[in-house]
Amino acid sequence: EEGRHARVTSIPTELAAGLIGRQGAAISRMQEDSGASINISKPQPGDASQRIDICASSAAAADEAVTWIATRLTDLRGVRDAQERGLSFSDELKTLLALRPRVRQQVESIYQMCGAAREECLRALEESGGDAQAAVETLLLADGGASGGANGGGLPSLPDQRGGGQLPPPATAEELAIDLLRRDARGALERASQEESPPPYWLGGGGGRLG
Repeated sequence: EEGRHARVTSIPTELAAGLIGRQGAAISRMQEDSGASINISKPQPGDASQRIDICASSAAAADEAVTWIATRLTDLRGVRDAQERGLSFSDELKTLLALRPRVRQQVESIYQMCGAAREECLRALEESGGDAQAAVETLLLADGGASGGANGGGLPSLPDQRGGGQLPPPATAEELAIDLLRRDARGALERASQEESPPPYWLGGGGGRLG
């Protein structure tokens, strides 16, 4: 259909109910917040997965819905793994599953940049009034730069944009936070201009506030 953007993904049949939520609440929130239509195929006997068709008025909205689905599946797998080991899943997972999808994705983005526990990322986001950039700065400064992102490893050596090679690690956590945010903002703006889509929420593209 002209003016519509389609995406196709899939979900393990065993996790489909969790994606949909009680009485369809979870999938409805995704549709409301992204503006995309999300349809999950009915499972056939023996099917290990179910097809998900996504349709939106913009490529950005369609891609956003795909990302939200992937993040929720990560949470649902955490629940499944805990149950398979006979454990109760954590309060953190319960909190994450209850979040609005855009807020949940903000938490994940902050986690990927800082490496702090997701509960701490959510707390920082709430304390910053929903400003993800401010939350990142707070967590990096509070941690002293020790985590170096979700993969750990301390203060990273960053690529030298001026002529290849590596720049020495920033001397302080504050310098690291500023450098990371500048690079991330510059890259996001370049991608937005290439895709003719609005900048992400943390650059003023909307949706960056809780509520």
